[in-house]
Amino acid sequence: MNIEELTARMEIHDVLLRYCRGLDRVDMSLVRGAFHPDAYIHFPESLHVGGVEGFFDFLTAEMPRFERTMHFLGNSLIEFDGPSMAYVETYLNADHQGSERHHWKNETVKLWGRYLDRFEQREGVWLIAERKLVVDWMFRYPKEGWFDDHPDASGSPRDGSDPVIRPVGGFDGAPLRNGKL
Repeated sequence: MNIEELTARMEIHDVLLRYCRGLDRVDMSLVRGAFHPDAYIHFPESLHVGGVEGFFDFLTAEMPRFERTMHFLGNSLIEFDGPSMAYVETYLNADHQGSERHHWKNETVKLWGRYLDRFEQREGVWLIAERKLVVDWMFRYPKEGWFDDHPDASGSPRDGSDPVIRPVGGFDGAPLRNGKL
């Protein structure tokens, strides 16, 4: 393994993480930034199969209907097919609490699945060119099993005010947060 491959692995991993942050913070610019403009999505047919623009339309309508979500990525196997293409299988646990506007009506659903991605490096940037979601199983939790009346369990804001959204300077840039979260 050389420095180029290690760098590619980290860049691919960062794309996956930014995608999940975008979903959970309802920041569609982060979600959009994970894909090449001509990417193709194979989600379950009840959700979306087709081009990435339709996928963004689906997510832009769907994600605000949840009270909260948390997408957690696990094992991620990156296999390169040359210097500019990689096939990536990433395990996923995702919790979604529906709001009154969602058809789950305040129930929480946990999904266990995998993202099967084809990443391509174009003009020096690794992004998703094709994505398939494989749903391995799901579980709907009863409403009465959850509580968030503890002051520290207030949930994460999904309106752009989450502290993690503040910009940072990057490795080569001037610090923007001044050492504060």
